[in-house]
Amino acid sequence: MKQFVTLLVSFLLPIVASAQKIDIDLGIKLGANFTNINGKYWENGYKANLLGGAFLGVNGKRLGVQLEGIFSQATFVTGDRFNEIYSDLLQTGKDSIKNGSFKVNYLSVPLLLNIKLFSRAVIQIGPQFSGVVMVNDRDELVKDAGELFKSSFDGVIGLWLNLPARLNLGARYVIGLSNINKSDGMNSAGQEIDDAWKHRTLQLHIGYSIL
Repeated sequence: MKQFVTLLVSFLLPIVASAQKIDIDLGIKLGANFTNINGKYWENGYKANLLGGAFLGVNGKRLGVQLEGIFSQATFVTGDRFNEIYSDLLQTGKDSIKNGSFKVNYLSVPLLLNIKLFSRAVIQIGPQFSGVVMVNDRDELVKDAGELFKSSFDGVIGLWLNLPARLNLGARYVIGLSNINKSDGMNSAGQEIDDAWKHRTLQLHIGYSIL
């Protein structure tokens, strides 16, 4: 928490120091979340899901900072060889986990620096913490789906467009910087396998500013 507050203060100081006028932007957003996981034993490709949340921006003439709370979903599908090293995770009676689908629900908190390009376009960049809220193992393939994925620390870069009627549009690319694999895989000799899982996400949204 202390580190988070330090980040927030470091983002706000140059804005407060240079701004003649500060605008507050509070609103809600809804959109689509396209996520891919790049572990060696997962199926490649971006899967579409929903996202929704709220944002609070403090903006000066050129710079600003934006804090958000976003609920999103990501679907990850296992590849052909997943059960070769994660067989110990399977439910009793299951001999394969090929094409197993897991839906992971996240609560993400991005802290973004807003850099105004021109009157309606803003570049956004900053860190994001994504906590796992729930993992849905639809086919009940593993013993405890909650033991598969852990929370992540991400990097975010995006473009935000302010439209008339208090509407806005945005696109972001989220890069997972930490390993979200909660389990250690084992090979046939019983040795641990270092298999890092990192996600890549494209987000599109439409939002409405209340203030």
